[in-house]
Amino acid sequence: MKVLHINNSDTIGGAARACFNIHNALLSMGVDSNILVQTKSGKDNNVIPAGSGSLSKLYTVIRKGIDFSLISLLTKKEYGRFSFPLLGLNLSKNNLVREADILHLHWINEGFFSLQTLRSLFKINKPVVWTLHDMWAFTGGCHYDNKCGNFKSRCGNCPALKLKSDQDTSSTIFARKIELFNDAKINFVTCSKWLAGEAKSSTLLEKFDITPIPNPINTELYSPTDKSISKQKLNLSIDKLHILFATMTLKEKRKGFHLLLEALKLLDEKYPLLKEKIEIIVMGAGDQSHFKEIPFKTIFTGRLNNDKEIVNCYNAADLFVAPSIQDNLPNTVMEALSCGVPTAAFNIGGMSDMIDHKLNGYLADEVSPVKLAEAINWLVEKLSVTNNLRINAREKVLNNFTEKIVAQKYLELYKSIL
Repeated sequence: MKVLHINNSDTIGGAARACFNIHNALLSMGVDSNILVQTKSGKDNNVIPAGSGSLSKLYTVIRKGIDFSLISLLTKKEYGRFSFPLLGLNLSKNNLVREADILHLHWINEGFFSLQTLRSLFKINKPVVWTLHDMWAFTGGCHYDNKCGNFKSRCGNCPALKLKSDQDTSSTIFARKIELFNDAKINFVTCSKWLAGEAKSSTLLEKFDITPIPNPINTELYSPTDKSISKQKLNLSIDKLHILFATMTLKEKRKGFHLLLEALKLLDEKYPLLKEKIEIIVMGAGDQSHFKEIPFKTIFTGRLNNDKEIVNCYNAADLFVAPSIQDNLPNTVMEALSCGVPTAAFNIGGMSDMIDHKLNGYLADEVSPVKLAEAINWLVEKLSVTNNLRINAREKVLNNFTEKIVAQKYLELYKSIL
């Protein structure tokens, strides 16, 4: 069996890491697996760039540049990414595509795929699996709808667009997707049960088979280490309890930093003694001025690109907070749990697939700063008297999200299709 994964990148982004983990696990099970990418950053020989010549690389730069320009000019940053599938490569004659038994699509945006790219692949009549890492496949262009809900009938008047109307760009893209999917044979996979439900409720995908299969994680890499040593490596006090927050951007309201900030203020007001007990770690991008209102001592790691540094940061934390308002199956939550770090989050999206309430974390039943503050405080209190939350966090991942478990589910899907 020859499986060809197709993703924008091999290393950059959560979908890339998930794709690469699935690919590696399939290789270990004897499957002939390769990854075709728009941009290759790593050194794996089974990862092949779609174009390698000077002209191909220039064309990639141009496509990406146009894609980012359209996003900047036409969309509102606070609504998150919106992809315009106007430019892309024709991959229908690519040798790897032609030789594959299964074409497995992942995250294909950023100028890699146009709708015409998809159309040309569908015409080859090879089995197609498409793992959805967000909502883009069944919307008029947004990757998360921010609870707009238009995709359940027909997109238009898109709140993510600066110029919206009944016949705006989202409406046009949606109409073209209806035509594209009309006769297509695709086996859709979603990373969470929540996203499967959203996809099935959409006009575009309601007739398709949709299978929830979670993203895998490398549990040997993301594993618990001695917490005191991890804290010392970051020059943290081993006597403090550290709350970790990770972010790629603070511009998206969907990620919920504004709610976390208000929750921390509420904790400071209600439990003033916590100021001597807890500290905040911020891992990732972001201007430090955005965090100046946090009422607790805050340590900034900046963007970490080294896996060992990232794992150490998780292990230095006593609990993780994911304040997203809408999310699929965030890698950060799974990474934290795999390192034995209990997590506080809202009961939204795919969070309940990973977090068992009061067993390995806390799911706030309402999206509000008050409920998030309650979640954090509950974990702080429990962590001071029991280690069970940490043990349960690790066990949840080992029993559900290892590379072998997830790859076996994909292998069963491939066989059923073939």
